[in-house]
Amino acid sequence: MARLFPHMHLQNFFSDELNAEILAYAVDKQLDFKPSVVYSKGTQHVSDSRISLTLHDCGIYKNIIQEGISKLIPEMITALKLSRFNIGEIEVQFAAHGDGALFTAHIDTAVHEKTENPRVISAVYYLHSIPRKFEGGNLRLHTIPIGEEDEKPKDISPDNNSLLVFPSFAPHEVLPVIAPGVDFKDWRFAVNCWIHKA
Repeated sequence: MARLFPHMHLQNFFSDELNAEILAYAVDKQLDFKPSVVYSKGTQHVSDSRISLTLHDCGIYKNIIQEGISKLIPEMITALKLSRFNIGEIEVQFAAHGDGALFTAHIDTAVHEKTENPRVISAVYYLHSIPRKFEGGNLRLHTIPIGEEDEKPKDISPDNNSLLVFPSFAPHEVLPVIAPGVDFKDWRFAVNCWIHKA
């Protein structure tokens, strides 16, 4: 028996114009992206389990993205079948995935110096150039072995201008990206957002 946690995948989350602006901002910041880290026992380090680049400076788009996410939180809580909670910080981070990028199965509730209040909801906003130049890079939601359900893992395509939402404690992974010779501007981009409990 296996259970798949509820999730939402919303298309056309922002206007086409805003979507293009956010992608252009990320591309323009190419030299500021750094190797992604993972957190373990309160410390952070680069690991082969997470191959990508990240950027914490979202510029003027940080507040815009946070506001867009905030408006949907009541709907998220209902759709994900979560108990109501006091909303805290909304953490925001760019991620860029080129050829060979991946993130092995994990959950998002790791606690470190900046996340003393737990992450409850994960939201991923996807961006990429049109037409898409990379292959792969789906987000796979894994099941857990509880309940009476007999559900299977689900792969979700990182469609441009879409928002994927799931509980932060749901196991998931980013499947390998295939993009040999693809320029940075055509990589798989995402804005990782985590809604914390106050």
